[in-house]
Amino acid sequence: MHPTRRGFVTGGLSLALGAGLGVGLPVGLIARPANALSSDAARAHVEQAVDAVLALVRGPGDGAAKADKLAGVLETYAAMPQIARFAAGIAWREMGDDQQQRYTAAFLHFLSTVYARRFGEYAGQSVTVGGVTDSGKRGLTVSSTVSQAGGQPILVDWLVTDRPGRIVIADIVIEGVSLLITQREEIGAMLNARGGDVERLISDLAAT
Repeated sequence: MHPTRRGFVTGGLSLALGAGLGVGLPVGLIARPANALSSDAARAHVEQAVDAVLALVRGPGDGAAKADKLAGVLETYAAMPQIARFAAGIAWREMGDDQQQRYTAAFLHFLSTVYARRFGEYAGQSVTVGGVTDSGKRGLTVSSTVSQAGGQPILVDWLVTDRPGRIVIADIVIEGVSLLITQREEIGAMLNARGGDVERLISDLAAT
């Protein structure tokens, strides 16, 4: 009933997600009322995302080609505009409309490129998708277990919401650690290292 997905990249979608469980959702996933998201729909969305990444991991193509395809997967299954905004932190409010658009595109490119390069690390893993619990206004949490040869199983929770008007993954929490929070810290550190220069950040993300 809950099939195993071998070879899933646990990091491959971690980047694509909104605020962590217990810390609220990023701006853009709060204001709109949630639709009647069902447990079956949330679980199916996670399974489809896993399958999409699996196809990339096993499929042909070099790193650049897979990164481009991964970017499409992220746009399909995750709340990318809201995620990019959340990761930017307070710097988002200082950007003009054009900068926000270019930053969002560069952020997506950065994430997809970094994680596509890691595809080879996850070929021996398997994912068992489990039950679904209600996380209130934040959405539904789909639990899963990642198994790896010679290692302890890893508990992974997927926060799924339909607040943007479609079903999206809003976070992946691995052993209690929100991966978007980690991405926000990384983007913040990158911006600080560039003296708060948003244009340098955008350029470097795009050049990854």
